[in-house]
Amino acid sequence: MSTLTGPAGVVAASLTAFKPDLSIDTERTLAHAKWLLANGCDGVLIFGTTGEANSLSVAERLEVIEAIGKSDLPKDKLMIGTGCCAIPDTVALSKAALAAGVVRLLMLPPFYYKNQSEDGLYAAFATAIDRINDPRMKIFLYHFPQMSGVPIPDAVTAKLIKNYPGIVVGMKDSSGDFEHMKKMLTEHPGFELYSGTEKYLLDVLRLGSPGTISATVNVTCAQAAKVFANWKSADADALQAEMTAQRVAMESAPAASAMKEMIARQTGDAAWRPVRPPFVAISDERYAALEEKLAQTQFRFPGTQAKAAE
Repeated sequence: MSTLTGPAGVVAASLTAFKPDLSIDTERTLAHAKWLLANGCDGVLIFGTTGEANSLSVAERLEVIEAIGKSDLPKDKLMIGTGCCAIPDTVALSKAALAAGVVRLLMLPPFYYKNQSEDGLYAAFATAIDRINDPRMKIFLYHFPQMSGVPIPDAVTAKLIKNYPGIVVGMKDSSGDFEHMKKMLTEHPGFELYSGTEKYLLDVLRLGSPGTISATVNVTCAQAAKVFANWKSADADALQAEMTAQRVAMESAPAASAMKEMIARQTGDAAWRPVRPPFVAISDERYAALEEKLAQTQFRFPGTQAKAAE
């Protein structure tokens, strides 16, 4: 297996900002990525689940990817979600990301047709990889069966690793199944499996993982950075416990709308509130309940001394 292809540590599955008409606010979206890198994140995933990627058209995503290429964002710290149901869409997005200078690509399985064979799932990934046909690409499989409805079988992962060495290099495992993460890391030394939740950051680091790619580190990045910086220290377990409490509190609310509301309140920028349907804005009551839960943890909004938004 190849050496680590990108930054180890804390990677945020970044939010996508929208204008009032629900078109993408590219300027805010890219500014947020810069803000994350300045506030404890080692990397940023654009167009993951939290970024509402599957509510966006291919054309919209291509425009943002082009803007990323023209920006001063450090491309070696970025990953872009390119996996779609249709192979030509995956290929187009992946080629655009590579042209923009981003080589780390996150690929969902084709998620509409359920209960497909292992041969069919393998062929979907393999066909896309063959058509992209670029030795620079580093593919990370996106295993999120609760959301996609299509798990990536271990046998498919193993076959892709074997047949595309140096290309299929890792996975974002958002299953929440620590035993699965452990199995992948143990059976495939050097495989860059990232936990999809910071609750398991310390556990997977101890198994050789590069870290976590998580939704909620959009706002828990300060504590996550502490865990990563001190994961070999005597304080590691206590720091992880604090972060786990924050993550559990955040799980009580819809991730994208709750974090957008928090950013809007903390920064005074109301333009962060829009989410694209089927997501809806968080209610005042539900947000107040989230604040109450966070107040019982050591949560600090990045760059501030306040506990939860007021």
